[in-house]
Amino acid sequence: MQVNVITSTVAGQETVASADVQAFMAAMEKQLGADFNFTLDTDYGQSLTDHSADVYLVYFGSQANLSPEQRSQMIIFYSDEDVANLTIGRFVDMLQQLNKQ
Repeated sequence: MQVNVITSTVAGQETVASADVQAFMAAMEKQLGADFNFTLDTDYGQSLTDHSADVYLVYFGSQANLSPEQRSQMIIFYSDEDVANLTIGRFVDMLQQLNKQ
């Protein structure tokens, strides 16, 4: 399953540091194993437009910026607190359930 993790930039500042998001992704990859491929999309929204993933993890604060077409994708929102605390349990559970379908 292809999972794209999308960050965003507000006024030229990253909403969540890329290094922190990469650690968040690595923790999930370790838990989920080889059936999941995670990609960091720093070009906000491009992969949502390209439909290049099965599931998108999108920064919660960016939801207002999503177009109706982008919202039609399978999106799970994450927060900066999830990333900072490596809170991956609920994401691992959701992704495992989606992979069964």
